[in-house]
Amino acid sequence: MLQLDKLEKEMDADALAEVIKKHEPPPLRRQRKDEKFIFTVKIMEAEDLRACDINGLSDPYVVLVDELQKRLAKTRVINGSLNPRWDETVDIMTHGPVNVIATIWDWDVMGDHDCVGRTAIKLDPSHFKDFMPREYWLDLDTQGRLLVRVSMEGEKDDIQFYFGKTFRALKRTERDMTRKITDKLSAYIRQCLSRRTLKALTSRGIMSATSISSVSSYFRNKPQAPAPTGPTLADVDNALKPLFGYFNENFAIMNQTLTSTAMIAVMTRLWKEVLSTIESLLVPPLSDKLSSQQQLTPQELDIVFKWLDMLFSFFQAVDEETGTSDGVSMEVLKSPKYHEIKNLNFWYFEPTEALINSSEAIVASGEKRKYEAQQQAAAAQARAGRASAPPGIYEQSLGGVGSFMGYGSVVKRSKSIMLSRNLGTMRKAKEEKRKEAQAEPSDDMILRILRMRPEAEKYLRDRARQKERLAAVAAAEMIVKRSLAGGGGGLGQRSMSGGLGWTRGVSERIPS
Repeated sequence: MLQLDKLEKEMDADALAEVIKKHEPPPLRRQRKDEKFIFTVKIMEAEDLRACDINGLSDPYVVLVDELQKRLAKTRVINGSLNPRWDETVDIMTHGPVNVIATIWDWDVMGDHDCVGRTAIKLDPSHFKDFMPREYWLDLDTQGRLLVRVSMEGEKDDIQFYFGKTFRALKRTERDMTRKITDKLSAYIRQCLSRRTLKALTSRGIMSATSISSVSSYFRNKPQAPAPTGPTLADVDNALKPLFGYFNENFAIMNQTLTSTAMIAVMTRLWKEVLSTIESLLVPPLSDKLSSQQQLTPQELDIVFKWLDMLFSFFQAVDEETGTSDGVSMEVLKSPKYHEIKNLNFWYFEPTEALINSSEAIVASGEKRKYEAQQQAAAAQARAGRASAPPGIYEQSLGGVGSFMGYGSVVKRSKSIMLSRNLGTMRKAKEEKRKEAQAEPSDDMILRILRMRPEAEKYLRDRARQKERLAAVAAAEMIVKRSLAGGGGGLGQRSMSGGLGWTRGVSERIPS
């Protein structure tokens, strides 16, 4: 990528493209009555899916259908995962724009398969005139998101096109490389940061101390002293030494071939895997059903948080002499997920009734802020005396049904292809989102704690129904809004008919 960026600067590709565009003859316009388009859709992976099985996991697979409910593709089943990866491709031939609905199902041996979540995307040839592949993170209507990569067959004879195409191919390869490395290492992370390790650590500390006091009391003919509360800090530290050694050995090998940027990318993804593993130790995944997972004891919770602090220092990699960090940056380490885990300490042992009251208060506060923001936006628009801004590249890339279900993640090409990785606006948006996530408490963690409380079963069901009603209302409102904006006919009308098919069953149950 560095060599490609250097080549583009030396050639001054943008200036060359302008010269060619200025002097080339106008293209011949030929009307083709029956033009076909071939879209290649790669179903890549999903994150943070809803748990549908009693073990706190799901067996997800994806089904793609068009707006007429015709099945286009079905992926294989990934057993026991809330973050599955399929990497399966389907070709879709169309004569014009088509709305594709993606449904993730949980495979069950007996009975009907459970719906994990739905999302949609609009494949419009006008959005792929440059023939560039695009990746979209599509939010599900329940929780989690689905990553798809979409490209349309064709080539564009333009110097900027080939530079952009090559750079994006390299970027995808870099991401795939990082993902494959971390997938290999994540198995050992889960082995070291497991409940089995936790139980062995606590029982070993108590049993060894008890046996020593028993022997000494036998010879001294004295009453047996009470066992100590648990393992020492040295014991907790020793439990993570195999994991640190495993990291160091692999990092030493990677450092021989990877650039510093790639090394930080691998460490960043590993840190996210560590946070995800620790989170699964503390609470089960989000679901409307009770979980068989048992709550940790105060002693075990204290050990897990000590592990978190030790791993935080390890990935920060502060140089003792200079005091500078050579590892993952502080803003990445202190991610919203990190703050959520740290805040668990305040809720973990609260009574069930107090947790339910806190959850309802957070929801009410969020609805109030949302209403106030909508009122402020409407007032600002009225003062401006003009219509709202046209949809941006993300909304245009999806449109129709897909726009209300998720948003695209399109990499835009700037003057330098290397700069497209770090646009200032993207950094600012991420920073604002990170601050907002840290400042605003979420009741998701409270609901996950309540899954380990049998007395909270009714509340979990009620909250699940409430979320379904709100999601259906929001979806219906957005469909109607876009249909009216499109003039109530043509493609907008077709998008509405295609999108309402799977929401009608839910929306009809909403009380007036």
